[in-house]
Amino acid sequence: MTLDVMESVISQVDPSFVWELDLARRGEPTIHPQFDDLLKIMSKAPVPTAVVTTGVTLNQRNVDALVNNIDLIRLSVSSINENAFRKVHIGLDYKKIWKNIAVLAEAAPEKVIVHLTGGPAIYESMPDTVNHLRSIGLVKLNVFPLWNRGGSIEARQDAQERSRLIKLLKLNASESEYAKHTGRLQYFLHLVKGWIVNKQFCIVGDSSLSIGYRGEILGCFQDFGHVSNIGSMSGMKLKDAIKIRTELLGCMKVCVGCNSKEVVFKRPIFL
Repeated sequence: MTLDVMESVISQVDPSFVWELDLARRGEPTIHPQFDDLLKIMSKAPVPTAVVTTGVTLNQRNVDALVNNIDLIRLSVSSINENAFRKVHIGLDYKKIWKNIAVLAEAAPEKVIVHLTGGPAIYESMPDTVNHLRSIGLVKLNVFPLWNRGGSIEARQDAQERSRLIKLLKLNASESEYAKHTGRLQYFLHLVKGWIVNKQFCIVGDSSLSIGYRGEILGCFQDFGHVSNIGSMSGMKLKDAIKIRTELLGCMKVCVGCNSKEVVFKRPIFL
């Protein structure tokens, strides 16, 4: 992403319809050659800002940029168990990642929100992972669902086990954040409005609006192949994009075969 695209995004962010701005998605933000410059621009946003990272490139320059410019560091973690880690974070250095996580925990533990990600592959080792994270001072722990993009996983079985672990280990369900920031009443009114406009309205796709590195506005944040773009920052306003997307969520090319909504409805969003 160029600095100009980031400036364009920041200029349109409004607290009336945006509750957080994240630098994230399919890639590792910290490897960007102008990472610290992007974060300086983000720091001007009128809403809380965050970076999602696996911790793969946390040199001192990047750590300083995060601590000085960003409100939240969303740390994507799978497992303290090396075998489980390698199933989820394919190609990443297990020892290096956990060393970097320790550095981050020492530098800014109050800013870190851990995303426990990987689905069933991490469940067996999750108690050990949670204990380790808490031992180094990271206490804001969210469990991510394994979104059913291909419609092939057993969503109910996964949701039941995830629910059990969340309750046992006193964790948070990641999807509860959306409702927490918008407020329950406003959140439900928004859902009803979406379903009135679009009978196929997707609660999962609605949770985030993603902008690609070239400024393209994605129809769904899970559209990794960018096959359902709805516009571009160069020719569309964010507020208009959100309105248009309400009519398209659940009906786009990327939605074919996706059963992510089942994950949410098998697992209460307000845990």
